[in-house]
Amino acid sequence: MAQSIKKAGIPSGAENIERLPASARVDLPVLQALTSKSRATIYRWIDQGILPHPIKTRGTQNAWNVGEIRAALGITSQSCMKDAA
Repeated sequence: MAQSIKKAGIPSGAENIERLPASARVDLPVLQALTSKSRATIYRWIDQGILPHPIKTRGTQNAWNVGEIRAALGITSQSCMKDAA
């Protein structure tokens, strides 16, 4: 299944969002893959308070905290908690 996802062009961060630590950061292409929304819609959702504001990295690049994205999108990391137990 992983090969079919990679062939479809989905970033690995989106594929493994449940396994990433809450402190990890993801970029815009990952956020677009998670939401299936355009760049414009993502920034509109940020303005509306639906998504958290990005963190500036390397000057003009933006990244989002995985924990905040999970909370905003209602993504649970139940599988991670089971693996850790």
